[in-house]
Amino acid sequence: MGLTMRLLVAVFCGTVLLWTPARADEASKNAKIEELLKLSNVDRMMSQMTDQMKAMTSAQFNGMNLSAEDRKASQEMQDRIVALIVERWGKMKPMLVKAYADTYTEEEVDGILTFYRSPAGQAMLQKMPALMQRSMALGQQMIAELMPEIQKMTAEAAEKLKQKK
Repeated sequence: MGLTMRLLVAVFCGTVLLWTPARADEASKNAKIEELLKLSNVDRMMSQMTDQMKAMTSAQFNGMNLSAEDRKASQEMQDRIVALIVERWGKMKPMLVKAYADTYTEEEVDGILTFYRSPAGQAMLQKMPALMQRSMALGQQMIAELMPEIQKMTAEAAEKLKQKK
């Protein structure tokens, strides 16, 4: 075996040896991220979001005074939309795992998992949906209170533009 061939074999073996632990580390990290997503109830949140979408669209259709035939057609469309979203979520989850893997080191994922497994972490996960709902309500209230000022500012800006023309 010539020197060039031995060098190629050595480089190949070195690459395989270096690559194998990296792939194992990546698989270990991805498994931890999968657990992180499971503990943080990402699937449940997705299910709740689709349920909310169904309720919103049903409410919209109910307010339209549709015939039975149109109501059936709208329900079928809604079911198709939800099925599409669920299908895409299945395709998005691996991308989400990659986004977590690109963002957090394995040590950080370990720390997050430790927290999520703790009583405080479990309490945070359980109470986060209610906290988010309350936060959104507070944000909506703030925007509603600011709306007169925003409308006034918008009207003033429109008037200035009108005067420039």
